[in-house]
Amino acid sequence: MDHNHEELVHRLEEKASFVKEGSLEIVSKSIPFMEDKEGLDPRVKQFLEQESDPGLRRPMTYDDLEIIRSRKEQQSQDLSSNIRMETKLVSLEGRDLELKVYNRSKSTRPMLVYFHGGGFFERDERVMDNICKLLAEKAEAVVVAVEYRLAPEHKYAEGLNDCFDSVRYVCDNRDEFGADTGSVGLVGDSVGANLALGVYHLSREKSWDICYMSLLSPLLDLSDVSGGVRKMEQYNPGKDRELVRQELVTMRESLSFIQSLYVTDLEELDQPLVSPLRSKENITYPPMTLVATEFDFLRTQGEEFTRKLQEKGELVRYIEYKGMAHTFLKKLGYYPQAADAIRETAAHFREVLQKNTQSN
Repeated sequence: MDHNHEELVHRLEEKASFVKEGSLEIVSKSIPFMEDKEGLDPRVKQFLEQESDPGLRRPMTYDDLEIIRSRKEQQSQDLSSNIRMETKLVSLEGRDLELKVYNRSKSTRPMLVYFHGGGFFERDERVMDNICKLLAEKAEAVVVAVEYRLAPEHKYAEGLNDCFDSVRYVCDNRDEFGADTGSVGLVGDSVGANLALGVYHLSREKSWDICYMSLLSPLLDLSDVSGGVRKMEQYNPGKDRELVRQELVTMRESLSFIQSLYVTDLEELDQPLVSPLRSKENITYPPMTLVATEFDFLRTQGEEFTRKLQEKGELVRYIEYKGMAHTFLKKLGYYPQAADAIRETAAHFREVLQKNTQSN
């Protein structure tokens, strides 16, 4: 029996299971209506099979940049309704940046700031818009997306500084964005999660009241270009072993490419603002959602990061989607897991706000 997208998303919500692996507490979400299946979600498998030609999976080079940037995700859909989108040009420390604002109404609402993925070097406006629109609807919030400057034209830490200064601007000018005077949450996808952590790290002396973070398939250690493949035994690919191996190898090679674009000196890879998993500081984070996918090269980084925080007693809701690969959010509307991850982020944000209101 075929199931529509709404039924698949609902199944993910109702069939979550709670698993403990050592000290790591996991909210595990199996493939909807195929909960006993090992290996790839059929939708992911179909996509990876189309991309399995070695010519499509060769290591990326500088010559590929414009081609990569020009490609747009065709399977990303707008699942929201009646969300207004506005672009604001703001001046930040001698440079102009665009911020995109997503909101359903003109009444003031809580605020989430979103940092997009794309390896620090690309931005897919359609993907970003569709994610932020649904997030604004589900969280009943104003969502502000930062169009930070991209590598390699702008190396570390220019993009991070754009994100930091943008958060400072929106917190200082909440009325301009239709945001209330309460707390703010940070949301990041892939390298955007890396930037969100960097912003939080830099903002600890500020009075911005960052109350919540959501890290979606986060890049937490840019220096690690071997771990995901080296630990192949940690994956359970079933009959899809070769496709999974190819995906992990491709991700590893992508990280090497990102290194060459993002940092000026390889020694910067060990800095906590580039590889937060390597930080030696005892940082206390706000309540957090961390979303991982079973066949993501970066999954083991997310597990290690979450385990460290959970062992300290910090509130981290760690969600793992079985059968999924790294770029699942790009296919919002096609992969039901993408919509569910946004729903989970929105729900946890609202829960944190409610608890904060009750405690005040």
